[in-house]
Amino acid sequence: MAAAAAIVSVVLLAGGCLTYFLLQDILSSTTESRIRASAAEYRSNLLRLVEGDIQILQTLESLWEEDDLPDEGKLTEKLYQVAEENGFPGMAYFRGDTGIVVNRGQEAQNGAKFEAMPEPMQEALRRAGKGETAVSDIYDSENMGREIFVVCVPVTEKDGVRGVLAAADPAARMEELFEAQFFPESYSFVHLIGDDGRYLVRSREGKLAQEMESIFENPYLSEKMKGRIRTVMEQGASSMLTTRANGKKYKVLLEPVGLNNWYLFCSTSMKEVVGSVYWTITGTQAMILVILAVCLLIVRSGYRMLRNSNRQLQQAAYVDPLTQSCNLSGFLKRIEETCDEEPEFSVAVLNIYQFKFINEIFGRQQGDRLLRYIGKLIQEELKEGEFYGRDAGDFFYLFLLGTDRGKTEERMHGIMDKIKAAPSLQRSSYHMLFYCGVADTQGQEGNGDLSSRLMTQVMFALDKARETHQDSVWFYDMQLHEREKRENYIESHMHQALEKGEFRLYLQPKMRLKDKKLAGAEALVRWVTEDGTMMFPGDFIPLFEKNSFCTRLDLYMMECACRHIRGWLERGIAPVPISVNQTRLLFYETDYPEKLRELVDRYEIPAGLITLEILEGLAVGNVEEMNEKISLLQKEGFRISMDDFGSGYSSLNILGALNIDELKLDRAFLTEMAQGNNLRQKTVMEMVIALTGRLRITTVAEGVETEEDERLIRELGFDMGQGYYYSRPVSAEQFDRRFMETGAKRGHENNAKDE
Repeated sequence: MAAAAAIVSVVLLAGGCLTYFLLQDILSSTTESRIRASAAEYRSNLLRLVEGDIQILQTLESLWEEDDLPDEGKLTEKLYQVAEENGFPGMAYFRGDTGIVVNRGQEAQNGAKFEAMPEPMQEALRRAGKGETAVSDIYDSENMGREIFVVCVPVTEKDGVRGVLAAADPAARMEELFEAQFFPESYSFVHLIGDDGRYLVRSREGKLAQEMESIFENPYLSEKMKGRIRTVMEQGASSMLTTRANGKKYKVLLEPVGLNNWYLFCSTSMKEVVGSVYWTITGTQAMILVILAVCLLIVRSGYRMLRNSNRQLQQAAYVDPLTQSCNLSGFLKRIEETCDEEPEFSVAVLNIYQFKFINEIFGRQQGDRLLRYIGKLIQEELKEGEFYGRDAGDFFYLFLLGTDRGKTEERMHGIMDKIKAAPSLQRSSYHMLFYCGVADTQGQEGNGDLSSRLMTQVMFALDKARETHQDSVWFYDMQLHEREKRENYIESHMHQALEKGEFRLYLQPKMRLKDKKLAGAEALVRWVTEDGTMMFPGDFIPLFEKNSFCTRLDLYMMECACRHIRGWLERGIAPVPISVNQTRLLFYETDYPEKLRELVDRYEIPAGLITLEILEGLAVGNVEEMNEKISLLQKEGFRISMDDFGSGYSSLNILGALNIDELKLDRAFLTEMAQGNNLRQKTVMEMVIALTGRLRITTVAEGVETEEDERLIRELGFDMGQGYYYSRPVSAEQFDRRFMETGAKRGHENNAKDE
């Protein structure tokens, strides 16, 4: 009997120990879940604070896009007004190296120098000047007598960035977010740190943090853990760590904020969180040794507690408390469980445009009610075997059977329409937009990482859908992904390519129609990489116009043209004018004429041998400023040509108002006539040619590809022709061999076709 009792006791003790460790693991997971959930809330509040500032600046910037910038006095007054209305201690507008800086209660600084601004502000201004929204690091402002951060947005025009709008916000607003603790207990705290471990915003509960500059000065972190923290921050990852301090076990979470490489450093004591259960388990183990019957009851009771706790943990780990559907973790888990059973399926993510404003306009309670309504509606639209989940905020993930994209798109648009019919939205004038990304299993191997791969693809598709600014369903496309990879290569190699001379000068002849002799050439660019791969302008110019690299490339091509003309002169070859394309960003730089004059002076060539080609879109709504810049360039000796006339903004008023020397008609005119629209297009051309003749503007027809095209433009009275009929663009060296003569006389009659 005693032996049996001992065996039972040993078994019970073993069971008690096993139960203890299982509970310990569950409680550890509970602590981690709670700290992650709280960190997500802090991160959301922090980003919402910054996004609110950005939204205010972007709203002001969008008004300027429509009405153009006010004059300096009105602009200064507007900056003071916006700063006062939104509680900004200061605002600024920079264009180039100078700007206007206003601080509430202080006199405005007109003509403020960029280099005089604090370094964190300069860095943010530089990034915004490249076309991205930027937020500075937190720094101590001497003028304002407090710590601040600066939010910057680019002020754009159709072809690029024309300035940067900035607003300062007190760091104290961030500190207010950190005043609230994770939980009611005093052992939890959260800090905002930089990627170097330096404290940016400290929690008031973290007394030790108040005495240190960096988390790496924390004496309770081992060198091994500090090394782990550095590795995690270098990788931009999230990590949960465990450490001990003053006899307590702490969970430490490093969570990237997604802004300026900032991190949340969160800590909470495990022992305090799980203390009551810990002592219950210890007492249970002791009582097992005393009274077997009581131990059995306690074990049974502990089992029930464990089962309930496990159920609650499952609920917290995989269920969205708002909609009672899967959360993101639960959704991923269900996909992994379903992959083998359903080889053909699609994953969709539905996102509401600017959902945070719904919360602001209608209130958080109404916003939550709308999210529950969306979840209920999606559930009603799902078929058997399908399911959905909701991530934090307004992201809804759907698992849909089948891979028919037409049917999937129809279903998702149907869900969008039904959501918009919600009674709460029908009673308001709020217009809701949706973005939807979809990825499916077509052409994909069902290996172990299929679910994570699909989630990456579906978010990529969602990002593309956001670019449309309308209800849209975007499907993941491998070709599109390849294009993204190519664009990434271009942006990461463009500076290196410019330094190595990989951008090559190509020339296409412009032929004088009255005698079929060479009248000039247009400079075109080709990118030839080290391995001999050639990229054409359509592959990289649109991207360069977005990131402002086109200004450097334009000046580089201008220098190539000047250098080549200098080579003709030194070899005794009579030069012909070379036309060089100019983008909006370069054309409107304040020192643009001086830069061009410096180039022609350096190579000692007449400025009249350079024709600057600009697009007609530059002049829309800006004729006076355009003519001022054209006049400055013409005084320097340059000729001005309007390129692609007729491609989008064609206006005889613009043509009559601009003081240009040359007009190039877009190839679309010849294309239209080739398609049978002869009479109408011919009438338009005759009017344009007649007008340019009276204005003494030289005319060039682009896109001449056949003998019939040449005959037509000669009849219409064009001065010059350019196109494949004469020659496709060729390298500068090949152009010299085919079209230029050594000696003082030029007069190569050209009827050459491509070899």
